[in-house]
Amino acid sequence: MLYGKDPLEFKDQLALMTSRGLIVKDPERALRWLKNVSYYRLSVYFLPFKDPNTDAFRPGCEFEQIIELYKFDGRLRLLVLQAIERVEIAIRTAITYQIAMNYGKFGHVDKNNFAPDFDSGRFEKELSAEEGRSREDFVTHYRSKYTLEKHLPVWMATELISFGTLSLMYKSLRPSIQKAIATDYGVEGDVFRSWLHTFSYVRNNCAHHKRFWDRSLAIRPKIPSRWRYSPLNSGTAYCVIVLLKHMTDVICPSCKWKERVTALVDDRSLLTFNGMGFPRNWREVDPWK
Repeated sequence: MLYGKDPLEFKDQLALMTSRGLIVKDPERALRWLKNVSYYRLSVYFLPFKDPNTDAFRPGCEFEQIIELYKFDGRLRLLVLQAIERVEIAIRTAITYQIAMNYGKFGHVDKNNFAPDFDSGRFEKELSAEEGRSREDFVTHYRSKYTLEKHLPVWMATELISFGTLSLMYKSLRPSIQKAIATDYGVEGDVFRSWLHTFSYVRNNCAHHKRFWDRSLAIRPKIPSRWRYSPLNSGTAYCVIVLLKHMTDVICPSCKWKERVTALVDDRSLLTFNGMGFPRNWREVDPWK
């Protein structure tokens, strides 16, 4: 099958939306949104307001409702990124500490300290590439002073690698070290591995401005069978939010992330909650009650 849709000018995009029943009270404002955000990016936010059997919008639907949902998703992504930042830094610190204390300052470049399937050669190439791109003062100082050293010490190296690579490092650490880190968060090592993989995936999506609301996760975390927050649908935004709430409670018990999330979600309709996987009685169950 060939793709038969032709491009439309902005005014024609607006005309198409109104022909399908969308109420646009301020056409100039709507055109600015189309010019600066794009019809295609906005179109995923049309879906809750459309008849599932046709391309028509539901009676009474306004363009501003779509924009409010789009803005809500942006605010939610920022909150998720804030929490993942805390998680990433905490795990970066924990992995660095465990490697340094168990294997020494260059323990991260000894393949014997990792599982056999850990691609140490690829890891070193990535680390070398990151160092070459880095303009960090600590890298410049180290290389100018310690000219005989081939590698950066682990506490410098882990500051350069991506969250994805950090997640792979954790996955390849010896089970005893994985357990030492995961135990701080009250879960098993294999569960924690899946969480880090999911957080890395979600972080990359959010950092590239992909929608978080109503996204079905391609990389899903494991949920402890006896966890007090069960049952959870591991493919939903709600599940990620619950995991991040659990993590931030351990990392920084006094932080107000929970309050910021509940304040934002409280502003939305049940329509949005369903799109994110929130249970109807979400305020009455852990970890929100």
